[in-house]
Amino acid sequence: MIRRNILLALLLSLISCQSKKAAHLNTVLVSAERAVFNMMVGKNGLNEKKLKFVIDGDFKCALQMVDEKERSFNQIIKKINAAETSDIKYGNALKKAAISYYETIKQLEISDRQEITIQQLSQNKANTEQLRDSAIAKQGQLLKYKLEMRKLINKKEKQLSEIQKQFNSVNHLD
Repeated sequence: MIRRNILLALLLSLISCQSKKAAHLNTVLVSAERAVFNMMVGKNGLNEKKLKFVIDGDFKCALQMVDEKERSFNQIIKKINAAETSDIKYGNALKKAAISYYETIKQLEISDRQEITIQQLSQNKANTEQLRDSAIAKQGQLLKYKLEMRKLINKKEKQLSEIQKQFNSVNHLD
C-alpha cells in the first residue's frame, strides 16, 4: 500500500512537472508574440521608427532600424530555441513551428534593407536615369518576393496555430 502511494505520488509529480514545462513553453511563445507585435505595430516600435526615418529621407538611420529588427528577431528565436521541450507532448513540434514562423517573418522584415536601398537609389537625382530606372525595376522584383513571403508566412502561421491548439489541448492549457 505504501509502495503504491509512493508510486502514485511520483507519477503525479512527473505529470505536474510536465504541465509546468508546457506552461513555461507557452509563456515563452506568448512573450515572443507580444515582442514581435510591439516591434511591428506598437507605438514607437522599430517599424514605426524605420518608417519615420524613410519619410524623412534618413536612409542610414532607417537601415539601422532594420538591423535592430534583425537582432530582435534573433533574440526572440534564440529564447524559443532555448525553451525546454523534452517530455512535453507536441513541445518539439510547437517549438519548430514557432521558430520557422519567426524566421520567415524575419526574412521578410530584413528585406526592408533592399527596399530602403532601392528607394535611396531611385530618389537620388545625382544618379543617372538608367540607374534610377534599374532601381525601380528591382523594386518590382522585391514586391513579388514580398508577396511570396507573405503567402509563406500565412501558411506557417496556420501550421503554428494548428500545432498550438493540439499542444494546448493535450497539455491542458486551454
